[in-house]
Amino acid sequence: MELAFFVPILLVLVFGIVDFGLGMRAYVSLSNGVREGARFGALGNPAGATTDCDGITNTTVYGKVCSSVDHLDLDELSPSVAYPSGFGKGNEVVVSATYEYQFVTPIGDLIGFFSGGTFPESISLQSSSNMRVE
Repeated sequence: MELAFFVPILLVLVFGIVDFGLGMRAYVSLSNGVREGARFGALGNPAGATTDCDGITNTTVYGKVCSSVDHLDLDELSPSVAYPSGFGKGNEVVVSATYEYQFVTPIGDLIGFFSGGTFPESISLQSSSNMRVE
Protein backbone atom coordinates (compact mmCIF):
# COMPACT_ATOMS: atom_id res chain seq x y z
CA MET A 1 0.00 0.00 0.00
CA GLU A 2 2.78 2.44 0.82
CA LEU A 3 4.33 1.60 -2.54
CA ALA A 4 1.26 3.01 -4.29
CA PHE A 5 1.92 6.38 -2.67
CA PHE A 6 5.63 6.55 -3.40
CA VAL A 7 5.78 5.21 -6.96
CA PRO A 8 4.20 8.31 -8.58
CA ILE A 9 6.48 10.59 -6.58
CA LEU A 10 9.50 8.51 -7.47
CA LEU A 11 8.55 8.48 -11.17
CA VAL A 12 8.08 12.25 -11.26
CA LEU A 13 11.46 12.68 -9.58
CA VAL A 14 13.30 10.33 -11.96
CA PHE A 15 11.56 11.65 -15.08
CA GLY A 16 12.23 15.21 -13.93
CA ILE A 17 15.95 14.52 -13.52
CA VAL A 18 16.16 12.91 -16.98
CA ASP A 19 14.24 15.68 -18.75
CA PHE A 20 16.10 18.42 -16.87
CA GLY A 21 19.43 16.97 -18.00
CA LEU A 22 18.32 16.59 -21.62
CA GLY A 23 16.75 20.05 -21.59
CA MET A 24 19.97 21.53 -20.23
CA ARG A 25 21.94 19.76 -22.98
CA ALA A 26 19.56 21.23 -25.57
CA TYR A 27 20.02 24.74 -24.14
CA VAL A 28 23.83 24.44 -24.12
CA SER A 29 23.76 23.17 -27.72
CA LEU A 30 21.44 26.03 -28.73
CA SER A 31 23.71 28.60 -27.07
CA ASN A 32 26.76 27.11 -28.77
CA GLY A 33 25.08 27.21 -32.20
CA VAL A 34 24.01 30.83 -31.75
CA ARG A 35 27.50 31.84 -30.60
CA GLU A 36 29.10 30.05 -33.58
CA GLY A 37 26.67 31.78 -35.93
CA ALA A 38 27.44 35.20 -34.43
CA ARG A 39 31.16 34.58 -34.77
CA PHE A 40 30.68 33.46 -38.38
CA GLY A 41 28.67 36.63 -39.09
CA ALA A 42 31.28 38.78 -37.36
CA LEU A 43 33.85 37.55 -39.88
CA GLY A 44 31.84 39.25 -42.63
CA ASN A 45 29.87 36.27 -43.91
CA PRO A 46 26.34 36.83 -45.27
CA ALA A 47 23.24 36.07 -43.22
CA GLY A 48 21.52 34.03 -45.92
CA ALA A 49 18.08 34.29 -47.45
CA THR A 50 16.00 32.00 -45.26
CA THR A 51 15.44 30.96 -41.67
CA ASP A 52 14.64 27.36 -42.62
CA CYS A 53 17.40 24.90 -41.74
CA ASP A 54 16.61 22.48 -44.57
CA GLY A 55 19.05 22.64 -47.45
CA ILE A 56 21.18 25.46 -46.05
CA THR A 57 24.88 25.17 -46.67
CA ASN A 58 27.53 26.09 -44.15
CA THR A 59 28.40 29.30 -46.08
CA THR A 60 25.78 31.51 -44.42
CA VAL A 61 25.14 32.53 -40.82
CA TYR A 62 21.86 30.59 -40.82
CA GLY A 63 23.67 27.52 -42.10
CA LYS A 64 26.36 27.86 -39.43
CA VAL A 65 23.75 28.04 -36.66
CA CYS A 66 21.87 25.02 -38.03
CA SER A 67 25.01 22.95 -38.46
CA SER A 68 26.46 23.90 -35.06
CA VAL A 69 23.58 22.72 -32.89
CA ASP A 70 24.23 19.12 -31.92
CA HIS A 71 21.53 16.49 -31.45
CA LEU A 72 18.60 18.91 -31.82
CA ASP A 73 15.57 18.50 -34.05
CA LEU A 74 16.07 21.17 -36.73
CA ASP A 75 12.31 21.33 -37.36
CA GLU A 76 11.91 22.85 -33.88
CA LEU A 77 14.75 25.39 -34.38
CA SER A 78 14.00 28.98 -35.44
CA PRO A 79 17.18 31.06 -35.95
CA SER A 80 17.23 34.75 -36.83
CA VAL A 81 20.04 37.07 -37.92
CA ALA A 82 19.98 40.86 -37.80
CA TYR A 83 22.38 43.67 -38.55
CA PRO A 84 20.72 46.55 -36.66
CA SER A 85 23.13 49.23 -37.94
CA GLY A 86 23.66 47.68 -41.36
CA PHE A 87 26.16 45.17 -42.68
CA GLY A 88 29.62 46.72 -42.42
CA LYS A 89 32.83 46.72 -40.44
CA GLY A 90 32.40 47.82 -36.86
CA ASN A 91 28.64 47.27 -36.88
CA GLU A 92 26.92 44.64 -34.83
CA VAL A 93 25.50 41.27 -35.87
CA VAL A 94 22.79 39.82 -33.62
CA VAL A 95 22.03 36.11 -33.90
CA SER A 96 19.23 34.57 -31.88
CA ALA A 97 17.33 31.30 -31.96
CA THR A 98 14.34 29.67 -30.35
CA TYR A 99 13.99 25.94 -29.83
CA GLU A 100 10.87 24.07 -28.70
CA TYR A 101 12.09 21.35 -26.34
CA GLN A 102 9.72 18.38 -26.32
CA PHE A 103 9.79 16.27 -23.16
CA VAL A 104 11.34 12.84 -23.66
CA THR A 105 9.72 11.20 -20.66
CA PRO A 106 6.01 11.23 -19.78
CA ILE A 107 6.60 13.78 -17.01
CA GLY A 108 4.22 16.24 -18.64
CA ASP A 109 1.42 13.68 -18.53
CA LEU A 110 2.15 12.74 -14.92
CA ILE A 111 2.32 16.30 -13.62
CA GLY A 112 -0.57 17.33 -15.88
CA PHE A 113 -2.70 14.60 -14.33
CA PHE A 114 -2.06 15.90 -10.81
CA SER A 115 -2.25 19.60 -11.75
CA GLY A 116 -5.38 19.40 -13.85
CA GLY A 117 -3.64 19.69 -17.24
CA THR A 118 -1.84 22.97 -16.61
CA PHE A 119 1.66 21.61 -17.31
CA PRO A 120 2.97 22.58 -20.78
CA GLU A 121 3.75 19.98 -23.45
CA SER A 122 7.02 21.68 -24.41
CA ILE A 123 9.37 24.37 -23.18
CA SER A 124 10.60 27.19 -25.38
CA LEU A 125 14.37 27.70 -25.08
CA GLN A 126 15.89 30.97 -26.32
CA SER A 127 19.44 32.15 -26.83
CA SER A 128 21.01 35.25 -28.36
CA SER A 129 24.51 36.47 -29.11
CA ASN A 130 25.89 39.65 -30.63
CA MET A 131 29.35 40.49 -31.98
CA ARG A 132 31.01 43.27 -33.94
CA VAL A 133 31.68 42.67 -37.63
CA GLU A 134 35.43 42.62 -38.25
